[in-house]
Amino acid sequence: MMKHTIRFMVAAVVMCNVAFAQSVEDGRKLLYYEKYNSAKETLEKALASKPDDVGAAYWLGQTLIALNDVAGAKKVYQTALQSNGSEPLLLVGMGNVELIEHKGNDARQRFETAISLSKGKDVDVLNAVGRANANAPDGDAKYAVEKLKQATEVRRFKDPFVYINMGDAYRKLLDGGAAVTSYQSALNLDPNLASAEYKIGKIYITQGNEQASIFLRHFEKAVELDPAYAPAYYDLYAYWYSRDVNKARDYFAKYKANTDFTPSVEAEEISLVYASGDFKGAIAKADEKLKKDGDKASPKLYRVKAYAYDKLGDSLNALQNMELFFAKGDSSLFLPDNYVKMAQISAKFPDKLNQADSYFNKAIALDTLLKNKVDYATAAANMYKKISNREKSAEWLTKILSIDTGYGKLELFYAGWENFYGEKYPTADSVFNLYKQKYPDDMQGYYGGFRTKWAIDSTMEQGLPVNDAMKFAEIAGQDSVKNKSALLLAYGYLAGYNANQLKDYEKAIFYLDKMIGLDPNNVDAKNNRDILQKALNKPQSNGRTAQKSNDAAAKPKK
Repeated sequence: MMKHTIRFMVAAVVMCNVAFAQSVEDGRKLLYYEKYNSAKETLEKALASKPDDVGAAYWLGQTLIALNDVAGAKKVYQTALQSNGSEPLLLVGMGNVELIEHKGNDARQRFETAISLSKGKDVDVLNAVGRANANAPDGDAKYAVEKLKQATEVRRFKDPFVYINMGDAYRKLLDGGAAVTSYQSALNLDPNLASAEYKIGKIYITQGNEQASIFLRHFEKAVELDPAYAPAYYDLYAYWYSRDVNKARDYFAKYKANTDFTPSVEAEEISLVYASGDFKGAIAKADEKLKKDGDKASPKLYRVKAYAYDKLGDSLNALQNMELFFAKGDSSLFLPDNYVKMAQISAKFPDKLNQADSYFNKAIALDTLLKNKVDYATAAANMYKKISNREKSAEWLTKILSIDTGYGKLELFYAGWENFYGEKYPTADSVFNLYKQKYPDDMQGYYGGFRTKWAIDSTMEQGLPVNDAMKFAEIAGQDSVKNKSALLLAYGYLAGYNANQLKDYEKAIFYLDKMIGLDPNNVDAKNNRDILQKALNKPQSNGRTAQKSNDAAAKPKK
C-alpha cells in the first residue's frame, strides 16, 4: 500500500511539472501570436507558482518589453537574478533592458558573461542574445548574426526561432536577401511556422506596392499555415484599408478574433467607419469611446477624428485632434502618413506653417522605402507651391536630390526651375550645373543655366550666361522649329551682349540674322540689325551710333 501511495505522489508531482511547463510554453506561444496581455497574464501566473523558474522570468520580461514596459521588465530580471544568481538567460534579459536604456557597453558585458557561463553551447542563451540585438534599437545586428550562427553549430540544433531572429538581424542590416534565406531556413525546420512566411512578406512590403502580389501571397500563406496567426491578418487588413473597405473589414474581423481585444483594437474597428466614408459616424463613435474609457482610451481615436474632420473640411478640429494624438500616443503608433497629414493640416494655419517642415522630415526619417521618402518630399514641395511659397517648394525639390542620389532629368529639371522661379538663383545655377554634368548632350541644363545666370547678371556686365547660351543654341538649333521661342531669347541675349558689352557688331549682326531667320517678321531684330550695319559702315562714329542698339538687349525674364 505504501508503494502505491509513493507512486501516486510521484505521478502527481510529474503531472504538476508538466502543467507548469505548459503554462510557460503557453505564455511563449501567446507572445508569438502577439497576444501580449494574455501572455503577460499567463507568465505572471507561472512565475507566481514557481518564483525561481528562469524561463518564466525571462519570457515575462520579454513580454513586458513588447508592451513597452521596460521598467517592469527590468524589475522582473533584477528580482529573478537576486533569487537565482548569475543565470545566463536572466543576464541576457537584463542586457536586453540595458540596450533599450542605451547602455551598450553594460549590455555587451552581460551577453558575454552569459555566453561564457554557458560555455557557448546553450542554444537558448545564444538565441536570446541574438533576439535582444536584433530587436533593440541600439542592438548590434552583426553581433546578433554572429551569435545566432554559433547557435546553429551546437550539436543537435533544431530551433527554427534562431533563424527567425537571424532573419530579423539581417533585416536590420538591410540585407533582404540574407533575411529571406534565414526565414526559409526556419521553414525547413518547421514547415508550418507562420511567422517565417509572414516575415518574408514583410521583406517585400518594404520594396513598395509594386511587390504587392508577392507580399500578399506570403501573408495569405502565413494564415493558411496557421489560421490563428493574427499579425498576418493585420497586415492584410492594413493593405486593403484604403483600397477595398469590404476586404479590409473581413481581414480585420479575423484579426480581432485572434488577438487580445484592447482599446487599440477597438480604435482600429472605429477607423473602419472612417474608411467606409462615414466621417461623422466615425467622429461620433470615437467621441463615445473617449467619453467611456477616459485616459484608458487608445490615442488612435484622436487620429480617427482628425482624419475625419479633415475630410469634412474642419481644419481646426483636425489640427487639435492630431495634436492630441501625438501628445497622448507613443512612437509605436506614429506612421509616416500621420506626419504628412499633420504637416498638411498645419500649413493651413499661418502660425503653424513653420512646423510643417519638421513633420515632413519625421515622415521621411521614419519610412524605410526610398520611393516613399521621395514622395513625402514631393508632397511637401507641392503643398508649398499650392500656397504660392515657391522658395519653400524649391527647397524641398532640391532636397529630393540628396534623398535619392540616383536622381534623373525630371528631378533636376523641377528643382532647377522651381529655384529659378523662387528667385534662389545660386541654388538654381548649382542644380543646372549638375544637370549639365550628368547630361552634357541635353539642352535643358544649358538653357536653365543661361536663364539663371542672366537673372544673376541682369546688366550683362559680366557675361555670365554667354557659354550656356551658346551651348544651348548649338544643341537647340538642331530642331529650330520646336525650340523657336527659346532660341530667339538666346540669340537676342547674345546679340545684345556682343553689341553693348564687346562692341563686336559683326557677331551681334550674326545673332540678329539668326533671329530674323527664325522670325522674319521680327521688327526689333531688323531695326537693330540696320542700326549696327550702319555703325559698321561708318567707322568714324566709333560705335556711338550703335548705342541705339541697346534695345537689342532683352531684359531677363522671370
